[in-house]
Amino acid sequence: MRTLFIAGILVAAQLLVAARLRAAELGKMSMLYVGGAGADRSQRFSLFLRTNVAKLATTSQDGFKPSDAAGFDVVVLDWPQQGERFRDAGFSSPLGKREEWSKPTVLLGSAGLNLAVAWKVRGGSG
Repeated sequence: MRTLFIAGILVAAQLLVAARLRAAELGKMSMLYVGGAGADRSQRFSLFLRTNVAKLATTSQDGFKPSDAAGFDVVVLDWPQQGERFRDAGFSSPLGKREEWSKPTVLLGSAGLNLAVAWKVRGGSG
């Protein structure tokens, strides 16, 4: 009974905290899309995002530098399991070193697996 009471208090506390925290509205956010330059997939994502966010910029993975993300709220990384960077066994993350990356990031395609491999975190053996 005591455990149930404590669990109830914890749930109530979480609900109170969640009610006070609000996510930014998508229409007010600025995003940087990092993907395959000129690819049909990149163009489609860009079109969708452009109609739903306040500001959108796009860049290729090869041309991206982590410092490019400074003026944006969110980075969208689209990184498929193909191309030269993926085939190279020693590939590195386009986001740079894990300990230096702190920008909120949305991972598309195989970006999660690719980052796990590049940053040597669990889940990288796919």
